[in-house]
Amino acid sequence: MLVRVKVLAGSVYERSLEVIDESTYGDVLVQLELNPDTVIVMVEGIPVPVDEVVSAGYMEVLRIVSGGRLEVDPILPG
Repeated sequence: MLVRVKVLAGSVYERSLEVIDESTYGDVLVQLELNPDTVIVMVEGIPVPVDEVVSAGYMEVLRIVSGGRLEVDPILPG
């Protein structure tokens, strides 16, 4: 099966990959050398689990960016 992948991870690029039957979205990430813990796979705008079998000919991969510091006001006793 031929799958077109749009990767939005710092830069934006598209690739077409040939995947074998029963390949998962995680397998596609391995081919793209992307860590599944740092991205979200989207099919038709909906997040899909990386262990789900590829069923669409097009997918988007979004890099997850986190960081910064959460400021929390202390709770003062009443």
